[in-house]
Amino acid sequence: LKPPTGNKRWRGCGEKGTLLHYWWQCKLVQPLRRTVWRFLKKLKIELPNDPAITLLGTYTEKTIL
Repeated sequence: LKPPTGNKRWRGCGEKGTLLHYWWQCKLVQPLRRTVWRFLKKLKIELPNDPAITLLGTYTEKTIL
């Protein structure tokens, strides 16, 4: 998978191509993200629905891992 340079559109969604968009806002990625969140919940891993968690790997002390 090779991301586009600049702010070109990616995979035909028509939105501006930023990292935040690719992994958080894109309507094409949201179903996958929801599936991952449900899977983590089954494993009793509760993560806040926050882009900083998924994009940067940061979490608060209240997060149950």
